[in-house]
Amino acid sequence: MISAIQDFSLFAAIKLALLVAVSGGLLVLFKPLLVGCARAAVLVVKPKMSRAQRIARRELATRA
Repeated sequence: MISAIQDFSLFAAIKLALLVAVSGGLLVLFKPLLVGCARAAVLVVKPKMSRAQRIARRELATRA
């Protein structure tokens, strides 16, 4: 472990910092697209109920 830390050069540290910065920038840039894809995936797994289904569920809940 210590030898791995000693072999870590300044160039490698700068390269790692740039990689993290570019990755973070791309994540911020494409956040709306990623959020939209996540919401679409949730809708595929758990679709929304139709308006008629929501009304029927509400009526059943008020009767009980």
